[in-house]
Amino acid sequence: MPKRFLILTQHFPPEVGAAQIRLHAFGKQLQARGHEVRVVTAMPNYPRGEVFPEYRGKRVVREVLDGLHVTRTWIRPATGRNVVKRLLGYWSFAISSVPACLREPKPDFIFVESPPLFLGCTAYVCSRLRRVPFILNVSDLWPASARELGIVRSKSLLWLGERLERFLYRTAYRITAQTDGIRAHIASMVGPGKVMTLYNGVDTSDFKPRNNTRPAWVSPHEQAFLYAGTLGYAHFWDAVLEAAELLRARPQIVFLLVGDGPEKARLVEAARLRNLKNIRFVERRPVTEMPALFAACLATVVPLRKGELFKSTRPSKIFPALACESPVIFSGEGETAQLLLQNRCGIVVPPEDGPGLAEAVAHLADHPEEARELGRRGRALVEREYGWDTLVGAWLHELPA
Repeated sequence: MPKRFLILTQHFPPEVGAAQIRLHAFGKQLQARGHEVRVVTAMPNYPRGEVFPEYRGKRVVREVLDGLHVTRTWIRPATGRNVVKRLLGYWSFAISSVPACLREPKPDFIFVESPPLFLGCTAYVCSRLRRVPFILNVSDLWPASARELGIVRSKSLLWLGERLERFLYRTAYRITAQTDGIRAHIASMVGPGKVMTLYNGVDTSDFKPRNNTRPAWVSPHEQAFLYAGTLGYAHFWDAVLEAAELLRARPQIVFLLVGDGPEKARLVEAARLRNLKNIRFVERRPVTEMPALFAACLATVVPLRKGELFKSTRPSKIFPALACESPVIFSGEGETAQLLLQNRCGIVVPPEDGPGLAEAVAHLADHPEEARELGRRGRALVEREYGWDTLVGAWLHELPA
């Protein structure tokens, strides 16, 4: 029987990012299966923390995006490590979104994205007022990630965050986890019965191999290695800087860093001071341009930090890369490393290992036929297991009627 879903999320297209792409695909798949989907979200502002020009000065905007009815409400945007400003940003949308959620047609389920964890409070209040269950979608463990990255150091705030986390886990109808590690963590707190899985995935019809594509940032004689996404705190960028320095003698090898984020300014300055001409920074590009970028590069680089928290991550950017037959060089450990090694579609080096990253890059540069074979296996993997139609279908099958 068709259901009504209300997706509540701080981030949604036209912003570009992991949560935005995943929730947009999730909503479209629900709709394609006959369900009614509406979205309540904030004015677009990510990743710079500035509301997009066409939405500035507005309190509420209603629009239709790819058939999805979207209501946007006011937010005081913030980014960076200033905890007070970020908390004000989170709570501004958590409060402004309540009236919008109450005015939407009554849903069968409220599906809320976390982080930010505080948005779960909005879902809880609206679920009680409207007498409908809410599903908490956990894409990142908070406050554990805030503690691990040093974004929040206040013991009082971390204590409050942990209490809120447990409260929302206890009161949610179901909890959806993005990785096996996140699922195990939550199950250890509330039991396995109410925890579901919705892995990151990719639209295999939009992201697919392309030939004869070469953007202006890569010349025909160069071998480019791509990072595309948010230049944020979870990645160990010093490994990329060190690898670029070690590969300076091979000018045909270049690192292409496409995107924006809180670490970009530091990275640009560090590359300038080290005179690293083999690192190129490109402004974030529309999703429609990404398949061409993957096709133009020999491989995709994902350099995560070291730590227990990161062992349970599956960076969303690996799936579009694999779908385009771009092998992944992963500097990290845990679930993603196992996924790439078991399916033989990437190279894994230890986290925070600049020389190891440089060696892996040089190896694929010297063996492009191996890179192509790794890429072909990656495409086969996502077609088999990580297309959005497959993932959302499995999720709906697991959701109690």
